[in-house]
Order: sequence, then structure tokens, then C-alpha cells
Amino acid sequence: MDFIARAGSMLDKAHRLAGLLLIIIAVMGLVVLNQMGTINRLSARIDGLSSRLQVYVVPGAQAGVYSPTYREMLTENFAEHVIQSLNSYTYETLPSQYEEIKFFFAPKMLTFAEGYYERLIRNARVDQRSALFIPTNGSFTSEPAENAADRLVVTMHGTSQQIIAGSVVEVLPMKITLELQQVNVSRSNPFGYMLVSYKEEVLG
Repeated sequence: MDFIARAGSMLDKAHRLAGLLLIIIAVMGLVVLNQMGTINRLSARIDGLSSRLQVYVVPGAQAGVYSPTYREMLTENFAEHVIQSLNSYTYETLPSQYEEIKFFFAPKMLTFAEGYYERLIRNARVDQRSALFIPTNGSFTSEPAENAADRLVVTMHGTSQQIIAGSVVEVLPMKITLELQQVNVSRSNPFGYMLVSYKEEVLG
């Protein structure tokens, strides 16, 4: 009887693990599809703007292909990158995602974030927690910050799904607000932004 009980327990654990793996695969698939959609939208917008853009050629300039960068598109792309990195994860991927994204945190933001994300990573591992953020199309907004000329306040609406042990336990409509500081575009920071502050607001 003990053997049968142990076999049944092992089978039950195997079923839960299989269910969790399926959820993780589904979450990561949705994240990839979302990123692909973002890239396709950006590409279409670049093509459309390029076809209508008037180009002034400086007399005597060297011939070649000029590829202007559009600040508004970089802003939205950076905001989506930050939001997805912090809100679409599994308990296994969150530590590496946070390590990558915190490079773009301003020093003051990093000071406040370290303790919070250490606890979030630890709790996610204990609860086997995953999360998925689905942005609302057309919800992105951007405006100059009141306190500094080189800063922007951007917002994005969406739905956050919290998943524990393979089951969706909470679905929250959210508004996420970022304050961004413009910095020089470089190879290590192609977006040209640092994250100054981050705020999540549950709606409804």
C-alpha cells in the first residue's frame, strides 16, 4: 500500500509539473508574440514615415543612405521593454530579466528597487509565481515632465495576470507610469533613456 501511495503521489506531482510547464510555455509564447507584434508595428511606422519624409541634402554631402531615428518610437519601445521585463516573467526568468533591465535604472531608482525586487524574486520562487502583462493597444501616452526639461512621463494601460503553480489566480487592469530621463544614445544604451521612477496603479 505504501508503494501505491508513493506512486500516486509521484504521479500527482508529475501532473502538476506538466501543467506548470505548459503555463510557462504559453506565457513565454505570448511574450514573444507581443514583442514580434511591437517590432512589426515599429517597422510599419518607420516605412510609412520614411515614404513621406522630406529630405534636405546638404550641398557637397557624401552620397549614401540616411536612416533617421525617431525619438517617439524609441520612447515607446523603451517603455514596453521595461514594462514587459518587470511584468511578464516566470519565477525562473525573473532574476535574469531584472539583472538585464536594472542597467537602465537611474541611481536613485536602483536604490529603491533593489530591496523590492529581491523580495519579489524570492517570493516568486517560493510560490512558483509567474506573471503576464498584456498591454492595451493605443494606450501609450508621452508628455514632458513638469520638473525637468530632459524628462518625459509615459503611461501604458494593460492587464496583469498572476499565475501560481500553473493556475491564473488574479487578473488586474493596470496603469503603469514611467518617468524617463533622456541620455546620450550609445552602443550600451541604444534607447537613449534611463528610468527615473516607476509606478503601478490598479484600476477599477
